[in-house]
Amino acid sequence: MPVYRITHTTTFHHHPHASAAWQSVHLQPRDEPAQQCDRFELEISPSPADLTSRVDFFGNNQHFFTLLAPLKELSITSHAVVHREEPPVPMPGLTPPLAEARAQIDDLAAGELFALEQFRHASPLVPLLPAAAALASEFKLDAREPALAWLIALGRRFHAAFTYDPKATNISTPLAEVLAHRRGVCQDFAHALVSCVRLHGLPAAYVSGYLLTDPPPGQPRLRGADAMHAWLSVFIPGTGWVDYDPTNACFAGASHIVVARGRDYADVSPVKGIFRGGLHTLGTEVTVEPVDDE
Repeated sequence: MPVYRITHTTTFHHHPHASAAWQSVHLQPRDEPAQQCDRFELEISPSPADLTSRVDFFGNNQHFFTLLAPLKELSITSHAVVHREEPPVPMPGLTPPLAEARAQIDDLAAGELFALEQFRHASPLVPLLPAAAALASEFKLDAREPALAWLIALGRRFHAAFTYDPKATNISTPLAEVLAHRRGVCQDFAHALVSCVRLHGLPAAYVSGYLLTDPPPGQPRLRGADAMHAWLSVFIPGTGWVDYDPTNACFAGASHIVVARGRDYADVSPVKGIFRGGLHTLGTEVTVEPVDDE
C-alpha cells in the first residue's frame, strides 16, 4: 500500500497589517475505504487564540481558528501521512443504461438515500448551464450505453476538447466563461463535468485533494512544486460513488489523495475566512512525496 507524506503551506502577507482573523481550513485528508490518514498536524503562525475542529456535514475534517492580535503575515502549514490503496476498478458493463440509472436514482433519492438529492441540483459555484448539458450531445454520447461507460466516454472527449491553461482562469472565473473558452485548470474541469453530469440525472460531487506527480527523468523531486488537485465523484446505482479525474481522463487511483468532498469548491476550499483591515497577497507551496523516497 503506497504511503505519502504531504506538506501544504499557505501564507498571507498583509499590507500594512490585519488587526484580526477568523479562518476555516479543510486540509486534513479523509479516512475512507481505500485511504487512511495516519498522522495530521496543523502549524499556525502566529499562534491562534483558539483552535477547534469538527466533522462537517459532508464528512470532511474541518478546523477553525481565531487571531485577535495585529499581524503582518499568517502562515498555515499542514503535515499529513496517508496510506492510499488502489481503489477497485468498476466494471462499466455491469452498470445500468443511463436512462434506467436516472429512474433508479429517483427512487433512491426519494427513499433511504435522500442525501443524494443535494448532488443533483445547482450549487453555489456549479450552475446547471445549457452549455454544460450540451457537451454530451455535442460529443454524440449514447444514453443507451451503461451509465459508467457513458461517463468514461464523456470524460475522454471532454479531455480532448478542453485545454489545461493555468493563465486562462482564476478562482472567481464563472463556469459559463470556462465552458465558452474551453480552457482552465482542474477546478474548472471538475465543475464543468459536475454540471454536465447533474444535468443528465446522475448525482455528482466535487472532490479536492492531492495528486502525486513524478519529476522528469533524472531530475530530483522538488519540494513545494506540487499543488492541490480536483476531480469529481459520480453515483452509479449498483456500484456506488466512482471518482473520475477529467484533467487526466482517468479514474482516481492510488496517487489521488482525498482531502474533502462537497457540492463544489465552496464547500471544501482549503483555507477561507475573514481578515479585519489591510490588503493581502497569498502564496501556497505543496509537496507530495512517497515515504519510500527516503
